[in-house]
Amino acid sequence: MLYHPELRNIPMAIAGDAENRHGIILTRNALAKKAGVKAAEPIWQAKQKCPNLIIREPDYESYEYFSKKVRALYYEYTDKVESFGLDECWLDISDSIKLFGSIKNIVIDILRRVKNEIGLTLSIGVSNNKIWSKLGSDIAGESEYYVISKLSDIESLPASSLLNIGAHTYDKLKSFGIYSIGDIAKCSSNYLKGILGKWGEMIWYFANGYDLSEVAGYNDPYEIVKSIGNSSTTVRDIYDMDDLRVVLTILSDSVGSRVKEAGMYFKTVHLYLRNKNLEWRTMQITLNENSDLVSTIFKSAIELFKKNNLNFNVPYRSIGISVSNLSFKKEASSIRLFDDNSYSLRERRIDEALDDIRRRYGYHSISKLRVLEDTELSNFDIKNEHTVFPVSYFRK
Repeated sequence: MLYHPELRNIPMAIAGDAENRHGIILTRNALAKKAGVKAAEPIWQAKQKCPNLIIREPDYESYEYFSKKVRALYYEYTDKVESFGLDECWLDISDSIKLFGSIKNIVIDILRRVKNEIGLTLSIGVSNNKIWSKLGSDIAGESEYYVISKLSDIESLPASSLLNIGAHTYDKLKSFGIYSIGDIAKCSSNYLKGILGKWGEMIWYFANGYDLSEVAGYNDPYEIVKSIGNSSTTVRDIYDMDDLRVVLTILSDSVGSRVKEAGMYFKTVHLYLRNKNLEWRTMQITLNENSDLVSTIFKSAIELFKKNNLNFNVPYRSIGISVSNLSFKKEASSIRLFDDNSYSLRERRIDEALDDIRRRYGYHSISKLRVLEDTELSNFDIKNEHTVFPVSYFRK
């Protein structure tokens, strides 16, 4: 809307290419939100709610440019700024209050300066923990802030308002008579754990604001990377192994390339599948020796699918691959005649050659024929078009 003022007063959304890619709503403006358009829903569904919805494709370079400008402004108020995705940050202003007078002064000043100096509107949440401040920013309107100081401020809100409670989890909670944040808070953590496993205990902490994690400061050391991965929501349902191989090929290429860029080797490969009913399956395999080969990632993913006796009775829509058990040193290799995942220097040279060609001429300049033939399913560069963030907030 900054670049196209004519779009300010009409409902609009940013989404992937409906013809060549997944066609999912990534974000929307206030008018589209008011019409019921939601992030992560298909374009066709959004159009049913809002027939005059205008769709624009993402402009990642602009997002990154403005994200850096806004973060630079934040650093004028505190050195404790922690990014959460491309367009959100947590700020710890505890030590800045005396300098600027009050929390209100800081918040109003940031809202004013970002709008006047950068041309963007912010929504700010204020609280004493990350989870509630994130919730406050979701509640606040454009160029507004919302303060959450106690549970009673939010207990009547739907449970789905909390971070990382999606539609599937919310449906399961409702089946147990849990509808609001207050309902979650009033349950025992063990009861929720019985319903949702470890994640149930975590959302109990979320609802009660028991988040003691600190905002990472500018000079704080980063933890060593524990996993590298990519995932994608496909343009169409995956009904057979042939289509699955296409998506796994692209994901394996991306993860293998990232591993080499980090100068690391992996020993464990993980496969994540979500079917059309929003049911998740996760599985992993640990190799005999560590590797950085794309072929090892791909073969391991196929092996996991087959060993777990999975089928396509319910088609898949989201697929992910990650590697973990990382190290910076290659383990000694031993030749095993019947192990397809044995380390191969020839495969390593092939990976390096492919990476070099793609850096110079683009991802789709070279690939397996099956991938290039199916442009509907494979027409995306998962590595360069997607910013990768942690799988979930509390997984370290």
